[in-house]
Amino acid sequence: MGPWLIDVRTRDELETWLGDDPPTTARPVVMIVRGDSPEVREFLPNALDAAKHNDRRVVVWVKDFEWLTSDNVREFFLSDDSILAAVLSEDRRVKGWVYRDRTGVDDADFAYHQAGG
Repeated sequence: MGPWLIDVRTRDELETWLGDDPPTTARPVVMIVRGDSPEVREFLPNALDAAKHNDRRVVVWVKDFEWLTSDNVREFFLSDDSILAAVLSEDRRVKGWVYRDRTGVDDADFAYHQAGG
């Protein structure tokens, strides 16, 4: 399947990855990366490199925070502004995360492992 970097352009496109029927044949472990700052753009290649360690891993880039309507994910990001990315387990609950000051490939890989991917 992966690794994939999905640059979502609409709320509906994001919801397909967060819902019960994602557009893949396997149930992916999804990393949500929020924002469009230089810091995010530097992190994205590391997130994608970490995704290469397991073919079920997907990186979903959400530039507009308002598109996050999932209460679980939205509240998680709002709980701590230093969180750059959240990793969702198969049941779409946040199980791993990446802080703004820890954005290496190993950090992203660890976050995926925390979420079971």
